[in-house]
Amino acid sequence: MKKKNIIIRSVSGAVYAGLLVGAVLSGGIWIILLTSLLAMIGVYEFTAMTCEGKYPRFASLLDISAAIILQIAAGICFTGTRKVFVTLMMVYILLMVARTVAQLYAVHRNPVNSLSRSMMAQMYVSMPLAMFGMLYFIFGPQVMLALLIFIWVNDTGAFCVGSTLGRHKLFERISPKKTWEGFWGGMLFCVIAAFIMRGCFAQYYGMFSYGDLCRMGILVSIFATLGDLVESQIKRTCAVKDSGRLIPGHGGILDRIDSLLLVVPVSMIYLFLIL
Repeated sequence: MKKKNIIIRSVSGAVYAGLLVGAVLSGGIWIILLTSLLAMIGVYEFTAMTCEGKYPRFASLLDISAAIILQIAAGICFTGTRKVFVTLMMVYILLMVARTVAQLYAVHRNPVNSLSRSMMAQMYVSMPLAMFGMLYFIFGPQVMLALLIFIWVNDTGAFCVGSTLGRHKLFERISPKKTWEGFWGGMLFCVIAAFIMRGCFAQYYGMFSYGDLCRMGILVSIFATLGDLVESQIKRTCAVKDSGRLIPGHGGILDRIDSLLLVVPVSMIYLFLIL
């Protein structure tokens, strides 16, 4: 990789991480704005990437609108009234119904595939992001930061160990560069990070035992890797290198949040079981 590309990748990655952490620490409306923005771009990238030919504008508008409404509803669930939450969920359902009906007027060789892409975009992108926003209101910003730290540490550990010691392919058919050594290296880094967080930042993570936080790190490591593989499979099927070109040197938003999309649902279940 050229020096210029490394600089561009580092700067854009730092800006992205800074915006993410800044929104989490600011909380409230910023969480809703963050997840809404990620959902809007992520849903568009997914449907455009998987679409056979040009993606219809009206279908795109309905998919994106539904994704944004779901993010707002997830935040309003804890900060607003029940009536507002129910109203927003009804709007979300009506938008998805409208998307289904709109397919009748679309010239498409396979309407089932088109509808399936829209529904998959909601399930794969929009819903996990809504759950990510809910983590703030249920467990606090420290839990959101813990998940992000584990994901980033796992990526770093997998890259460092895999690039130096990697010999045995993890899933060559989907991602030829991933190795078992890198996978275990990422998991080890997550366990170390868990001990550091619990030992050095007990005022924020005192609700967890060392074992709880280590198990969370292991879960994140496993499902972050699976999330990366899932998106790699989607891109390979669609014959594209990146989901988009929004972030210089990194690709699209989906390329940055692919791990998060699988980590969040599993982590939320785990958190409800231990807290």
